[in-house]
Formats: sequence, structure tokens, C-alpha cells
Amino acid sequence: MRRTQGRPSHAVTASLERLISLAAEAGLDFSKVESLGDTVVLLAGRCWEHSANIDLVRKQIPRERRHTVSGVDLRLTSEPTEPVPDLIVVPEPLAPGAKPWAHETELLVEVVSQRNYREDYEGKRRRYAQSGAPQYLLVDPRDGVCVLYTVPLKGEGTYDEIVTTKFGQPVEGVLCMDGGPLDTSEFLRYT
Repeated sequence: MRRTQGRPSHAVTASLERLISLAAEAGLDFSKVESLGDTVVLLAGRCWEHSANIDLVRKQIPRERRHTVSGVDLRLTSEPTEPVPDLIVVPEPLAPGAKPWAHETELLVEVVSQRNYREDYEGKRRRYAQSGAPQYLLVDPRDGVCVLYTVPLKGEGTYDEIVTTKFGQPVEGVLCMDGGPLDTSEFLRYT
């Protein structure tokens, strides 16, 4: 890719515009598209409900013995890809630049997107289970439910215990909650 005075060339700009157009035709929305050398980065924007629900979970995690992080790559033992969960709860603070392993986390949280919900329900659940993540909480603002996956069956790529709770009802059994329930009374549904 050729750049002129720090700006992308016309060909790069045209390619990025075509990529955005193809994504829009597929029903995907991106808040930012960047060309970084020979890499194109697409960042999907989050809606208010998505971000608010992540924050509502984060605020309930006991801070004295647990640490929450967002926007951090998660290392999987089952494959070389590194997804970025909406929220990761770990027992110890991460060192600068560290990426936690799925099996070393206490809880992985994903808030279902409006359009790509299959990946959260199927793909990520399978990948997290295969990598031994002890718990995976799926918050679904589309249907107003939380799904808590516990006891990974690594070879099968699923979880042994799956509990679905409607928004407004407490989610019981979240290991990092020190025995307390996760309050969902303020969780927001997509409008």
C-alpha cells in the first residue's frame, strides 16, 4: 500500500470504502476503519445498551479480590486466535502487556450483539469451553436473558451446566460473586 504524506493512497481509500460497502450489505456496522500498514482494522461500534450492561456486571464484581478488564485479548489453548471478550474477570491483576489464558479466568462475559449473536451463542461458547474457561456469562439484550455456562467439557466444546435467567431475576452461581447473586434488574434490552 502506498501512502502520500502520511495519508492512504487513492487505491487504499477506494479499497476501504468498498470494504465498508460490503460490510453494510452484509448488515454489519463499523464505527472505525483504519489501514495500518498492510493490515485493515475494523472496529464495530457498541450501542448504549451493550456498554451499559457490561458496566452493570463490572460494578457488581467484588473488587477486593478480583480484577476486571475489557478490551484485552484472551489466549485460548484450543486454537491460536485471540478473541476479545466484553469483560474478563481474573483473580490477580495482569502484568503490563499480559494476555490471560481462558482457563485462568474466573468469568468471561459477552453481551450479545444485535446482529452477530450466533457467534456469541455458538462459536465463542465452543471455543471458551474447549479452552477450559470455568464460566461464561452471556448477556442477551435481544431476548432479555442471561445464560451462565459452567463446568467446561473441553473435548465436547460445551458446558455441563447451563442456566438461563430472565432480566430482572438474579443470576445465581457466578463463582466470582463470593456466593452472592448477580443483579440483573437494571440490565437493558435493545430497543
